[in-house]
Amino acid sequence: MKNSTEVTEFILLGLTNDPDLHVPLFVVFTLIYLITLIGNLGMIMLILLDSRLRTPMYFFLSNLSLVDFGYSSAITPKVMAGFLTGDKGISYNACAAQMFLFVAFATAENFLLALMAYDRYAAVCKPLHYTATMTTSMCARLAIGSYVCGFLNASIHTGDTFTLSFCESNLVHHFFCDIPALMVLSCSDRHVSELVVVYVVGFNIFFALLVILTSYTFIFISILKMHSSAGYQKALSTCASHLTAVSIFYGTAIFMYLQPSSSHSMDTDKMASVFYTMIIPMLNPMVYSLRNKEVKRAFMKVVLEAKLSLGLLFLTLYNEKTSHDSQIPLMGNRTEVAEFILLGLTNAPELQVPLFIMFTLIYLINVAGNLGMIVLILLDSRLHTPMYFFLSNLSLVDFGYSSAITPKVMAGFLIGDKVISYNACAAQMFFFVAFATVENFLLASMAYDRFAAVCKPLHYTATMTAGVCARLAIGSYVCGFLNAAFHVGDIFSLFFCKSNIVHHFFCDVPAVMALSCSDKHISEVLLVFMSSFNIFFALLIILISYLFIFITILKMHSTQGHQKALSTCASHLTTVSIFYGTVIFMYLQPSSSHSMDTDKIASVFYSMVIPMLNPMVYSLRNKEVKSAFKKICEKASFSIGLGF
Repeated sequence: MKNSTEVTEFILLGLTNDPDLHVPLFVVFTLIYLITLIGNLGMIMLILLDSRLRTPMYFFLSNLSLVDFGYSSAITPKVMAGFLTGDKGISYNACAAQMFLFVAFATAENFLLALMAYDRYAAVCKPLHYTATMTTSMCARLAIGSYVCGFLNASIHTGDTFTLSFCESNLVHHFFCDIPALMVLSCSDRHVSELVVVYVVGFNIFFALLVILTSYTFIFISILKMHSSAGYQKALSTCASHLTAVSIFYGTAIFMYLQPSSSHSMDTDKMASVFYTMIIPMLNPMVYSLRNKEVKRAFMKVVLEAKLSLGLLFLTLYNEKTSHDSQIPLMGNRTEVAEFILLGLTNAPELQVPLFIMFTLIYLINVAGNLGMIVLILLDSRLHTPMYFFLSNLSLVDFGYSSAITPKVMAGFLIGDKVISYNACAAQMFFFVAFATVENFLLASMAYDRFAAVCKPLHYTATMTAGVCARLAIGSYVCGFLNAAFHVGDIFSLFFCKSNIVHHFFCDVPAVMALSCSDKHISEVLLVFMSSFNIFFALLIILISYLFIFITILKMHSTQGHQKALSTCASHLTTVSIFYGTVIFMYLQPSSSHSMDTDKIASVFYSMVIPMLNPMVYSLRNKEVKSAFKKICEKASFSIGLGF
């Protein structure tokens, strides 16, 4: 087909070309962005730190702050750079990324506003059933649903817009890569794309507005029935703040997107866009929260605690300087537990030897399969391709996180040693989380690699270069180790002053967290959010890649190509289903819902069975790998023959 990326970069014309206004506008937008940054991130930290703000309302507010920070950060820094340096160029890929992130976070905000209206309806209209209605799991599912809808919506619009041909002007009459501004540059027939924007955006906006209007109808009916003036005023104040932001957000969104491109005035759109890309994210923390007494009280509490901590710090430093003998104990030791006891899979003595033999065989197959696959790929030049590069990394990761767990389990079965030191437990958790997260992102990279091979075979070598493959692999490892450091640091900053018996066969995050005698609400929320983001981001890439792969397969006329592509998809999707199924089952539920015995069985799959199966599922069914294996065996036989 004709290449639809003749334009390799776009020029963002920005808000104005007047040089005299560039410095003042840079100062204004810098102040706006700093207020947005401090307000939204500060709000998130405040809600996490104060236990009185751990309610559904503030849970949604923290997500709203995160989303506001996200889509403002996708746009404002580039605008500021344009004013400061005059650099208005943006690459084709960077433009697509900016559009994707903006649409994703804006759509998530759209649904979060609807959820906040429903939350207010439940609080005002059904106060006695509020805690039973807005449970932790319900709030988590609603928030995750908003993000999933946001990223799916962004995928649709970005994919649709960037499949158009841009072969004429590359001057974007806007300060960021917005859909209407880019669509008018296309030299393709964009009638279908315009309809997609109108219908999809129309559905998203009016569905959310329907929820909001229905919720507030019932809220106003309940308010009219109230006899308390204080309750009447409090409810109206909450409604007024929410409805003000809703009116600005939906007013600009409807103005921007629910009109045909022929009706667009780019200068008018720019002014409207400033509101929902920069002003609304700045105002939301004030409109929703800073007028709230609970938030003010929490803020004052944090400030006082910070002052007290600084005073104690200076006092400690002074005492250390003046006397080496006397020490002021500032807090109790956070590591009263010096070691943990892993209960393992079972305490039945008659099962210890059979389970030892079984897990030893699994581990030996795991080691032989994964290390053998790495050696095979290194030795055979025909396997030096992106697909096998990712497979070799997958084998390394499978070997890594299985080796962090299985030997200790085997030792427990053989000699009954179920004790693990505090530091060894932290190390085991770190390596397991790191390698499991790396595998999560490697599976997404492999899905993208298959998309490039099946859907764009002529551009495959240019797309999946050695540099791109290396960056994708390195990025996976960096994300994995950062995620591990985050979770291990968070878990082992908790108090462990009660039981040290871990109801698991290794130091898994939920199992260790359950032992803490600290308030672990923040840790649970962080676990859910971080795991959700990692899982759903990777799953989104996998699903989008396979959506395009299946569309391409349906268009194929060759039966052989059809079967080969389906075979590749089946192998990958089987492992993806097992891996993500067990991970979602394990980590995306509150700790109160965990059954440790059920979790142990699920954990066996992704910690031992999946690493053993991956070399077979991905590679041993592959003719190229079989051919390479036979070639290595023949060479080895020949070398042995010459030796004799």
